[in-house]
Formats: sequence, structure tokens, C-alpha cells
Amino acid sequence: METKETTSDRKPTILLVDDDEEDRMLMRMALDSMEMGAPVREFESGERLLSYMQQQSDDLASWIIILDKYMPGLNGFDTLRHIKENPDWQRIPVVLFVNTQNQGEMELCLDLGATICISKPLYFDGIKELIRQVYQHWLDSVSSPSATR
Repeated sequence: METKETTSDRKPTILLVDDDEEDRMLMRMALDSMEMGAPVREFESGERLLSYMQQQSDDLASWIIILDKYMPGLNGFDTLRHIKENPDWQRIPVVLFVNTQNQGEMELCLDLGATICISKPLYFDGIKELIRQVYQHWLDSVSSPSATR
């Protein structure tokens, strides 16, 4: 008998993009401690993320992108712009980390299509709470009727 996969059985793949290895390690530790079972792919640049996304056409709805703004080459804003310009990628949730509370940058971030634009949490519990919120947003989006387009 075949079992049908439910939304609660599905796990997103976290695409973590940050040029700072320590920040990626802290995120990885937060994800591991939450025991979500979600696989994590790490990239040190926006260019590498976009290259990976272009090569992977399977199950785009299963990605959550966590993106740092300050990176050499394509910064977070530029990477986000490329992601949201592609019709196949527009529904992918993107968290963009900035190191400022500049209102203009926050508005630009949301205008470009980020799900959340936020300062990097300074503490482990803050990172875990943010990931929990993004994961819940992903669960809500994959279980909504419009997600099956």
C-alpha cells in the first residue's frame, strides 16, 4: 500500500548563503539543535547559490533561502533581485540578513521580494526563533491551495 506524503512529512532544504564561515557555522548549529531534519546546503556567495539553483530544477517549492546582505561579488540585494526575477523561483521564501535598521534598506529588501528582512540575531536563541518562524511560513505556504500551482 502506498503512503501519501503529508505536508508535515516534507522537509525544506535550507540554502544558507553567507561569506562568513563563523556565521554559517552558528546557523548550522542552530538548525541542528532544532532537530528539524531539514538538509542544509551552504554557499559562500550569491553567484554560487544562483549557479546551484540553475542546475537544480527539481522541487523548487522545497527551498528556504537564508541570505546575507554583505558579501563580495553579488551582495544579498543583487542575489535576491536575480532570484525574484526568475518566475520559477518567485515563491521561494528568502530571509535577507542586514546589519542595519536603515528603514530605506528594509523597504528595498521587502520591495525586492524578501519574505523577511532582519538584522542578524546576535544570540543563538534569536537565530533559532527566526528559523522557527521561517520554517512555519514555509509549512503554511506549501499547505496553501495556491502552492500546488
